[in-house]
Amino acid sequence: MKMITLALEKKSYDILIENGCVQSDLLRRLCLSDDYVILTDQNIHTIYRALLEGLNVIEIPAGEASKSMASYESVMNAVATMGLSRKGVILAIGGGVVGDLAGFVAATYMRGIKWIQIPTSLLAMIDSSVGGKVGINLREGKNLVGSFHQPDAVYIDPEFLKTLPIREFSNGMAEVIKYGLGFDEVFFNQLEHYDKTDVIAHIEAIVARCCDIKANLVMVDERDMGIRNLLNFGHTIGHALEHYYHYDRYLHGEAVAIGMAVVARIAKDNGDISLQTFERIVKLIRKYDLPIGIKGEAINGPLDLAAMYKILEAVKIDKKLSGETVNWIALKQIGALEFKKASLETALSIFAGGLYANSKL
Repeated sequence: MKMITLALEKKSYDILIENGCVQSDLLRRLCLSDDYVILTDQNIHTIYRALLEGLNVIEIPAGEASKSMASYESVMNAVATMGLSRKGVILAIGGGVVGDLAGFVAATYMRGIKWIQIPTSLLAMIDSSVGGKVGINLREGKNLVGSFHQPDAVYIDPEFLKTLPIREFSNGMAEVIKYGLGFDEVFFNQLEHYDKTDVIAHIEAIVARCCDIKANLVMVDERDMGIRNLLNFGHTIGHALEHYYHYDRYLHGEAVAIGMAVVARIAKDNGDISLQTFERIVKLIRKYDLPIGIKGEAINGPLDLAAMYKILEAVKIDKKLSGETVNWIALKQIGALEFKKASLETALSIFAGGLYANSKL
């Protein structure tokens, strides 16, 4: 068992990481009072029907489309109909979509109520369940409506990963790689030497290390005004890819993997890292069946620099854009990142060149 305490100025909570913790009797104990609602998605509800049987459950469709204003309104109405009080609690059991939506409902229902995160995907366990960022998407971009609303507890049970589809596991491994590549060279080296069987065998420790890194950044910068932004490594490009392809072609981790690989390419071209280091990074990303560039046709035409530029124009609506300046995270070396700024046109040119080069590998 691993316990991490996230101590903030106005609130502290624990992150418990233990195999089997939720699927024993924890969930039933959390639901002893009638003043609770569980939000989950259709896939989780189907797989874990026995675990959720007899509990107050609201089910949403699985997938990114549920992080929408329509889903938010539907869940808010359902919560009110079920009579949840201001002293009640919402339990989010699912991946990042469920957690983000449940947290935003909790942040705004009756001006804010308690909520608990019980993540079931690797991506949610190491990323979205920690730190209190909650929200939904608009047609114009991802996470453009939201708030900071810290959970009251996070319970991470790696046993849930046994039913996670292979592609979703790889999706989560992209963020695992991010923590090593961006923040911890020793951890990166471990991931290099692990095979996929080793990862499963050490998954509790891997999840704990990722949560440790994120918790330390959140405790310094809860509101994402400074150093916490380093966690956006790979995300400026990743979010643009997700948006351009309408969240259909790439999962979040896949898009972030491309973003990290492109930033690594830029670092190599700038002389910040060696060709050998770049090749190590690409090899690790590919080991977990993640992309480093775009394959196939783009914009119903050839994969050329103009096409890459067009795709990345979605950077214009990213919330990290300040006026006509793009704030992005550059790679200094394995385990170290730095903030960079560039004009929108310069950033698009740099990103498009890196994406085009990687897409030919």
